[in-house]
Amino acid sequence: MAEDDDRQLSEDWRALQEAGEVPEVGKGETAERAKRDEARKRKRMPSEAGRQKIAPTLSPKLIRRLRAICKAQGHIGKDGEGIIASSVIEDLLAAAVEAYERGEFDLVEEVVEVRQRLRRKAR
Repeated sequence: MAEDDDRQLSEDWRALQEAGEVPEVGKGETAERAKRDEARKRKRMPSEAGRQKIAPTLSPKLIRRLRAICKAQGHIGKDGEGIIASSVIEDLLAAAVEAYERGEFDLVEEVVEVRQRLRRKAR
């Protein structure tokens, strides 16, 4: 970066500060993540930064099956039961996505329940 570029950046930053658009120290997503990381039992791994958390709702039967698979892969909690590990789920999901892309799934129509709700009548 040239010296002029450095000077321009400083002037832009100063203008943002004067406009009150620069957050205080300790605010923002990075600061929130650092605060959460203080309470972690295990150190945050660099690979976690590039990952995105999803939270699907799974049936109890599928959860039991996933715990059994994870236990067989060596992911065992203090109670001796399997604990669901993201790495195992990611591998299984990647295999399922590849199978989908190869056309190994059929589209099946599913009839869903029709529900009724109350709505106030128009006057």
